[in-house]
Amino acid sequence: MTDGESIILDSEALLEEVSALDFAEHRNVTDPQQLSDSDDVFFITRGKALIREDSVLSSKLDATQTFAEGDSIYLAAALSKRPRHWKFMLPEPLEVVAIGGDVLRKAVMTSSFLINEVIRNSVTRIFDVKQRENATFESRFLSQFRKIALRSSYGAGDCIYRIGDPAKGLYFIERGQVYLTTAKGARFAELGETDFFGETSLLTSDRRGKNIYAKTDCSVLLLDRAAFQSIIEKKSALVKLVLINIIQVLEHMNRLRFDHLNSSRFHQSS
Repeated sequence: MTDGESIILDSEALLEEVSALDFAEHRNVTDPQQLSDSDDVFFITRGKALIREDSVLSSKLDATQTFAEGDSIYLAAALSKRPRHWKFMLPEPLEVVAIGGDVLRKAVMTSSFLINEVIRNSVTRIFDVKQRENATFESRFLSQFRKIALRSSYGAGDCIYRIGDPAKGLYFIERGQVYLTTAKGARFAELGETDFFGETSLLTSDRRGKNIYAKTDCSVLLLDRAAFQSIIEKKSALVKLVLINIIQVLEHMNRLRFDHLNSSRFHQSS
């Protein structure tokens, strides 16, 4: 990677590369129960799978989400060994690349600690689990990046970055809390100490896609884009595929939660 050049992960190209490996199995799925009966993760190459939103989020809303080509099914569940409770409908046969959960977990666990923690952090946020302090990670992060990570302090209400700003790097919250908003200023997520933010735009574009504000007085560490992406560049296609897909799952869950929040507010005011 040359100076100024960024890595934008291409999920389609990565899946094509991974599909040729010995552990990847091409399947035609006709019974949705096949998606829940194993420890496999499924990457859709053709077809659609429909799912009721109430099997993903606890809500009274009656809606359906579509998983299509390029989407993954049960990636977060496999990485965290959580139960598979989603109820899919298959309007047509689904062509997938299936990869065993044990293969994916081993690939992630043996990657660098930073990539491992970014993926773990994403899984935690997908399942909306209250973050716990991770002193071990903080110590390792500081010991490895103390000399190059830039520390900044913000007061409550300060903007850390805005939509459209250049993606300068990965942020680590050392102290305090931040919150994320949409372009219209609607708040939809909050993060606290030992959480990350900013990884999505580093991997999918060169510009920020959310506004980030300090909820409290806070201190953050910035690992610049070149340093973060030099770590990613060395990883296998499988680890890169997991990384970009788990971030896509997190983005999907954020949209669902935001849509439900808006709909709930609408119904309450009607």
